[in-house]
Order: sequence, then structure tokens, then C-alpha cells
Amino acid sequence: MKIKSIIFVFIISIGCNEKLPENIMDQNKMIDFLFDVNLINASRGFTNKSNSNYFSVRDSSLFKKYKIDCLTFVRSNNYYTKNPKLYLKIYSGLDQKLKTLKDSLNNAIN
Repeated sequence: MKIKSIIFVFIISIGCNEKLPENIMDQNKMIDFLFDVNLINASRGFTNKSNSNYFSVRDSSLFKKYKIDCLTFVRSNNYYTKNPKLYLKIYSGLDQKLKTLKDSLNNAIN
């Protein structure tokens, strides 16, 4: 009985410690990257009277910021698309990050 428990724990630990393939962004980096992409794309639809207009941010600047290239993002996106549970975690992280930003903006206004 004890051997079965040890084997079970071993199998579970292998599944939980799955390593990402080479050249794939981890979940936190993917969350941050997608957040910035969405923020930049959303800001392009507005006229901004200040000097900090995200419209002028180029995609190449974003890739430099995260120290990746376009192919790394495409590979990462494909990897997470094929693993829907992981992609749901990423989008939950995006949602949480957006809520945090919204709350901080509401607090600054009030």
C-alpha cells in the first residue's frame, strides 16, 4: 500500500512540474505581454491630448521590452492555444491585472 502511495505522488509530481518547451514564454510573461498588447491596441482608438500616447508605440518596442522576438510570441501563443486550461489561466491573469488597474484608477479619481 505504501509503494502505491509513493508511485502516485511521483506521478502527480511529474505532471505538476511539466517544463515549458524551449522558446516559450512562461505564463506570467505571457500575461504581461498580452496586457501591454491589448492596452496599446485599445489606446489607438482614442485621441490623446497628453504626450504619452501609446499609439506611437511600435510592436518592435514591445518585443524589445520583453526580450523576445515575433517567432517566440507565435510559438508561445500556439503552445497555449493547444493547452486551453493554461490559456484560461493566462486570461484569468489578464482579467485580474485589468481589475487591479481599474481599481487603482478609480481610487486616484475619488
